Formats: sequence, structure tokens, C-alpha cells
Amino acid sequence: MILNEKLSEALALLAAIAPSAQAVGTVFSPWVELAEVDRILAIIQVGTFGALATVDASIAQAQDNKGTNAKAIGAGKAVALTAAMGNDVQATINVAAIELDAANGYGFVQLGLSVGVAATETAALILGGSSRYEPASSFNAASVVETA
Repeated sequence: MILNEKLSEALALLAAIAPSAQAVGTVFSPWVELAEVDRILAIIQVGTFGALATVDASIAQAQDNKGTNAKAIGAGKAVALTAAMGNDVQATINVAAIELDAANGYGFVQLGLSVGVAATETAALILGGSSRYEPASSFNAASVVETA
């Protein structure tokens, strides 16, 4: 444990799905390469659900940043949220690089958020940890404009 390391240096903010009143349908994060981090944590946030709405989130893997041969990673890499759970909820999905199909050239991941039934407030982040080089924050997405 490095006592003088900030948590913002130990984690990389790799990608985001901006907060929005997401219409019915699916939005995706950019494809994220797992070359510099060994683990990711997707954090899914739901504000106010539309009436009877659902929000499904899942992580897919691909061979490049264009989504070539995209496919599911495996069991447990998806969550399902419903309006019955109440508003202002969060969910997380953990993925380790070792879970990808590296033998067939898979090294990229993407988060998909699917809203069903009615528009719902959503947002999501993909954090990277266990970086191969420090600080992990040097791999932050270009959208990270300030750290205090």
C-alpha cells in the first residue's frame, strides 16, 4: 500500500456514458483497451426511472476499438435494474483482463446500457485498476478535464 498515493492516481477513468434522460434503446461507451490495466469496474447509475422502465447493462469484448467480432464475455457480466427497485440506484460489473478471450485476440471491452419501456435517467463510468504502469490516472479518458 502506497500511503501518499491518491485514489485518483491508482484508478483510471477509462470511459463514460454521460448522464442523460435516456430514451428507450441502447447507448454504448467507447471501446476500451485493457492493455494498460488488468481490471475494470463499470459503475451504472440510474436516477429517476420512467414508469415501469427497465435498465439492462452488460459488458462485451472485441478484437479492436471498432468492435470487430464483438461478443459477450461470459456469465455474470450483466445487470438488470427495474423501476420496482426504486429510483436513485447503482450497480457494478467487474471484469478482469484474464476473463477475455485473449487467445483469439480479444482485448477491448464496451459497456452497453439498454433502457426498456420508458425514458430513464442514466449514467455510467468505466474505471480501470491494477495498472501495469503508475500512475493509472495517466490512462484517463480525454474527457477527464480536472482532478483535485
